[in-house]
Amino acid sequence: MLREVATSPKTNNELQAAAVKFGLSRKNTHDVNYRRFWLESAGMLEFRGSKSHITQKGTRFLSSLTPKSPTKQRPTQKPAQPDKRVALNTILYGPPGTGKTYATFRRCVEICDGNSRLSDDEVQARYQELLREGRIAFVTFHQSYGYEEFVEGLRPDPQSGGKLRLVATDGVVKRIGEAARGKKQPYILVIDEINRANISKVLGELITLLEPDKRQGAPHQVTVTLPHSEMPFTLPANLHILGTMNTADRSIALLDTALRRRFKFEELVPKPNLLKTVAGINLAAVLRTINRRLEYLIDRDHLIGHAWLMGAETKSQIDDIMRHKIIPLIAEYFYEDWQKVRAVLGDTDDFVRREPLEAPPGLRDVEADEARYRWTVQDEFQGKAYSGLVAGSGGSDRT
Repeated sequence: MLREVATSPKTNNELQAAAVKFGLSRKNTHDVNYRRFWLESAGMLEFRGSKSHITQKGTRFLSSLTPKSPTKQRPTQKPAQPDKRVALNTILYGPPGTGKTYATFRRCVEICDGNSRLSDDEVQARYQELLREGRIAFVTFHQSYGYEEFVEGLRPDPQSGGKLRLVATDGVVKRIGEAARGKKQPYILVIDEINRANISKVLGELITLLEPDKRQGAPHQVTVTLPHSEMPFTLPANLHILGTMNTADRSIALLDTALRRRFKFEELVPKPNLLKTVAGINLAAVLRTINRRLEYLIDRDHLIGHAWLMGAETKSQIDDIMRHKIIPLIAEYFYEDWQKVRAVLGDTDDFVRREPLEAPPGLRDVEADEARYRWTVQDEFQGKAYSGLVAGSGGSDRT
C-alpha cells in the first residue's frame, strides 16, 4: 500500500500515512498541499502535472519500511557491535609538532585492520586505500564550520528548473554514518582541529548519539529526528570518531563539558629522545631546554613538539626550522613580547638581537616609562648559538 500511496496518493488518509512513514512530523500532516510539498522537497516524489511518481530515493526508503515476502527475505543482519577494547570516540591532543597527524593515520589503520606493526610508508599507503574505499572520512573544523556541513543543511536544488527550491542535503557525518550502517567492519570519521569550531553548534542533537550505549543496536539506543529532512537518524555502532586537538589554540579545560564526557582523551607530548645530534647540535637538549622554559613562563599546553626537527639532516635545515617555525611560534605564544622570546632562546644575541632605541626627533622631551629596544631575528645563527641556548646567558652547561 505504501508504494501505491507514494506513487499516486488517492485519499487524505493514505497521503497522511505515507507522509508520516516518510518521517514528516504529525503536526503538519493535516495539510495535503504541505504533505505533497514535503514529499517532493525530500526527494521522494516528482510531480509532473497532476500525477506524482516515486523517485529512486523514495524507492530505497520504501524498501527499508516495506516488509519483504518470506521467499525473498534475507536473514536479518544485526547492527555491527563495537570492539570494546577500542574507544569509539577519541581525541588526540597536544602542542604543535607532536605528530598528531601521523598518529591519526596509524590509529585509523589499527582500528580498521588491527595491524600495528606496519612501517610508516605502509601506514600511509593503507590509509589512502581506506580513504578511497570510503571507510574513512576526513574533515577539518574551523570557526565558520557549522551544523549544515556536518549533519545536514538546506541547499538549492540544481534540478529545480530555474525555480528556487531548497532540499535537505546530507553532511559528512550523515554520509559516512549511512555508509557504515549494517556493515561489520569499522568506519572512521576523522575531525582535525576539533576544538576550533563551536562544537555544541556543529554537533547539535548528535552530542547524545555519540555515547556508545546510545548507538544503533545498543541497550539504550537513541534515534533523533533531523530538523531539515525530518528523517530518523542514529549513529551506527561501528563508526569511530577520531579527533585531533592543538592545545596551543585551546585548552581541554575550555571544551564543552558534555563533549569531554563522551571522548577518551590521549595526550601526545614532545619526545626529545627521538631526536639525534646533527652537525654537532644536540637537538634533544635544545628542545628539552626550550620546553622547560616555556612551561615555566606559560604552561605545559604551549610547548614545541619534536616532529618539526625529526627530518633535519644539516645545520642549514635546523636554522630554517628555527627561523621559520619555532621562533615565530614562540613569539605567538608571548603575543610578540620579544623580551620573553629572547629569554626562552638563551637570553643572548645569538638568535634575537636586542638594540637600544633612542628617542627620534620630536620625542626627545617625552620620557619613556621604560627602555625601548629593537628586536631582530639574526640572519645567520652562529655555531655556538645552540649550545648557548642550552646553557643560557652566563651558564656553563653548554653541549
